[in-house]
Amino acid sequence: MTEKNTEGKQERIFELLETAGLSKDMSLDELTALARLAEEKRFSKGAAIIRENSKTRDLYIIQEGKVSIQLKIPVELGRDEVIYTMRDGQIFGELALVDGSPRSASVKAEGEVVVFCFNYGRLSALLDERPRIGYILMRNMATIIAARIRNTNLMWRNLMIW
Repeated sequence: MTEKNTEGKQERIFELLETAGLSKDMSLDELTALARLAEEKRFSKGAAIIRENSKTRDLYIIQEGKVSIQLKIPVELGRDEVIYTMRDGQIFGELALVDGSPRSASVKAEGEVVVFCFNYGRLSALLDERPRIGYILMRNMATIIAARIRNTNLMWRNLMIW
């Protein structure tokens, strides 16, 4: 990759980290260290990016496209149910990254999708080496997770009212 392409990729990662809410309070040096870990991956329509119950722990930011978050409905019904759709600048994979549990849902590409993937092993090594980055990243992910829980609570409340 040429230097110009590398700089463009880094700027795009900085932009996505900010959009996702992950870069709040990080210095340029910390952002650069984090951005170096991002690996661009492409998926075609219908491709499974994450499979429910798998033991992977990578974190993803959607660069371009749309993904659906799906849960398996009991086997007798034989289908996956879309529970949420995500677009550019949103993250997924954060729960398994944080707690190491099997994936709670599947994530599938709704069309052509480009993501930046942060490999768990490489990310974990960086966070061990640079604890301040780890603290900021985990605090920012906690904020994102809390907002999602609040939105889910509101959705359930609204469903119960109607």
